Amino acid sequence: MHIDRIEWAYMGSTTSSLRFVNTVPRAQRIPGLAVVVGLLAILPSFTNLKIGSFQSEDFVLLLLLGFCLAKFLCSSFSFRIAAELSGLFKSYGLLLLLLFFWSVLSARLTFYPLIDVSFLKQPVIFSLSKLLQLVATVCGFFWLTNVFMTEKKLFTRALSAYWLTGLAVSLYAILCYVAIAITHSSSQTAIVGAYNNGGEILRARGFFNEGGPFGIYVVSIFLVGLLRRHVTGRRLGLVNIGILCLAFILSASKAGFFAATLLFFFSIISAASFWKKVSYLILSVTLLWGTAASLNFGDQLYGYLYSFQNIEEQVAARGTDLNLVAGRVSALYIVPKMISAHPITGIGLGNYPLMRNDPHYLGVLPAIPEVEDVGGIGIPGIAAEIGVPATLWLLILLFAPYRISRKRASILAVAAVFQPLAHTFAVQLTFFYPWFVSACAFAALSYDSAAVHARPRNSFSPVRPLEISEC
Repeated sequence: MHIDRIEWAYMGSTTSSLRFVNTVPRAQRIPGLAVVVGLLAILPSFTNLKIGSFQSEDFVLLLLLGFCLAKFLCSSFSFRIAAELSGLFKSYGLLLLLLFFWSVLSARLTFYPLIDVSFLKQPVIFSLSKLLQLVATVCGFFWLTNVFMTEKKLFTRALSAYWLTGLAVSLYAILCYVAIAITHSSSQTAIVGAYNNGGEILRARGFFNEGGPFGIYVVSIFLVGLLRRHVTGRRLGLVNIGILCLAFILSASKAGFFAATLLFFFSIISAASFWKKVSYLILSVTLLWGTAASLNFGDQLYGYLYSFQNIEEQVAARGTDLNLVAGRVSALYIVPKMISAHPITGIGLGNYPLMRNDPHYLGVLPAIPEVEDVGGIGIPGIAAEIGVPATLWLLILLFAPYRISRKRASILAVAAVFQPLAHTFAVQLTFFYPWFVSACAFAALSYDSAAVHARPRNSFSPVRPLEISEC
């Protein structure tokens, strides 16, 4: 069978061409293909296992980016990509090119470097290193999607690897939580799966820095498990569901809670029948309301709001408390000023820690040059760094998987909308697990048998794996 492909080739110093070609499908493999896919499925669970500021998955993604660039150079500046991904690929390429210019342009700004930091965290270099991480992440997303669409066996293995790793990490977090609760320990060691922050509340975190991002990660495990069931028919299992639910509750993740709530209601809207919508609504409201009440989320959210509205009084009372002068509360105060000052170009990707100590942004807040403050308020923080137009462009691209899958099985649409929700709730763009879920949603759609019978015009077309080159 011949399949249409898109091939881009560099034709000289001033011209290039983009053309359709026909090729005979054949398995395109790189040495250790299964190993690379397995690492990309497993390593997102271990964000705290890193060297310097680089996570373990970053090294795999950077090596993969180097391989793709080498392949591009060794193939006479040409590569092939599935037609279904070509538009998204070019759009991301243009966006990343724009972010490169914005990062270089940020050299005109006045920086406030942190104390005793590495070369990679110096002004401009820091922004370019963050951009390189993002380029590697986007490259990994497209490469992985191509492999999944080509090799169904590898796709199902990757789903299982992510699912089983997530279960193991969740169980580890629960055991650490129980151990700390029994021994009354307050260990802050990065490899300990739970922590007692300042004696306030005990939280499970797995291999994440705190419970908030761990809760969102647990939501991603649920989604991958449902995708795995959709593709392979394997059930999640009541024990496994219980482990994930308990880990999610013990994480006390407000971001994870709101992400799960939105996904629940989105799945209700996508339900096929009226009675399913009613039953899902009753079940989800009961579970989520009970969880929120048991974890006292209302008082915690009120605490954030009160601190923000009374920032001057709070700083005077506890000006050395990093929970106030760094993180979300301070970012809610600083980020709007950054956006107002640089609405088009932003301050440069990743530059928030180097710019937040600017007196024009701080106001009553104290400078904290000893700590790399990342803000953690999601899309507004991204808009401060890359500008409002680029942020809107990014959101359109992040919602592309949902736009393609919205008329398919509900799990595909729910999984496709996870990534923009994750980044909205402050998951960094360079964390790979939201991209992994989107790659799985894309690939699952290509194997979805429903696509054979009711394919809307101009929608995602393949119903069987396509031949895709390594890059």
